[in-house]
Amino acid sequence: MRKHLIIIFSVLSVLAYSQQSKRKVAKKPAKKTLNKTAVSNSGKAMKFVEAKPEMGEETEMQYAEAPAEHEAIAQRLLKKSGWIRNRNSSVVRGIEGYIKGVYVGSGKVYVLIEVLNRTNINYDVESVSFITSPIQVTNRQIEAEEKVFTPVYSIQPENIAKKSSQKLIYVFDKFTIADNKNLLFIMTEVDGERTLSLDIKPKYIVGAEYVK
Repeated sequence: MRKHLIIIFSVLSVLAYSQQSKRKVAKKPAKKTLNKTAVSNSGKAMKFVEAKPEMGEETEMQYAEAPAEHEAIAQRLLKKSGWIRNRNSSVVRGIEGYIKGVYVGSGKVYVLIEVLNRTNINYDVESVSFITSPIQVTNRQIEAEEKVFTPVYSIQPENIAKKSSQKLIYVFDKFTIADNKNLLFIMTEVDGERTLSLDIKPKYIVGAEYVK
């Protein structure tokens, strides 16, 4: 009988120790915050910041969109007065346009334009286009194939208010044009015929000022 009691006591001791072991919880190491950078399909830089997880919750990624480099450069160029000082302008019924500068940086070409409205009627912008135009020499046009250039980014108001001026900037993938062409900037008006056109000479493009 005494022998049976000793065996039962031993089994109970083992079971009690096993229950206490199950209650112990191992501490997990704290996760470090990760900072990563990637590029979205639109070409804009995306900053990824891993959120600090709460108790019982899974870690989630928070996305903070940062401007692309050429967009930041374009914003800075709006504050410049431009480097093209000679007469490079056009006037049509109180609307004046000036090519103020051509810049290059970050693999892009930037065109800075200023438009003045000296009238009492707002100029509502309908469309803007850039197209190569053959240079006219001695009443004879040089044959040249026209090419349309589309900006990858632009800063352009919807209208130029009466008695005011606005700076516009257009960003293109890097390009050059032949000496027998100009790049023609054309701006049309909504429900109006004050069409503004400006010539951007090839020498301004190849002599573009570097920015970073």
